[in-house]
Amino acid sequence: MGFKLENNPLFSDVGADQTQEAQEKPKRGKGRPMKDTVVRGNSVQEGLTADYTRATFIVDVSLLKWLKDYAYTERLSMKEAINSLLQRALTEAMSDYEREGKELLEHDKRGQ
Repeated sequence: MGFKLENNPLFSDVGADQTQEAQEKPKRGKGRPMKDTVVRGNSVQEGLTADYTRATFIVDVSLLKWLKDYAYTERLSMKEAINSLLQRALTEAMSDYEREGKELLEHDKRGQ
């Protein structure tokens, strides 16, 4: 595709008029409208809803591959796959933990 000099405002008087008209028009916001339910200002939760947070975990490579395959097979996002699997696994693990008569201690919030 060739580059046309007559469309370049540097080589034509017509382009100068067009750029002035474009500058006079009020600018509209670009992109998607902002959501009211999204957290802003907190770097860990920024861009997420209040019931989600970011966390980093180190996992075995084969486990991650299995998780990606599971998400693809079930047509889920990684976030949805992790949440559904973790909810089931942790609910079962906590039931076993409580059945053994153990009680959880709350951790110090300063030591997150």
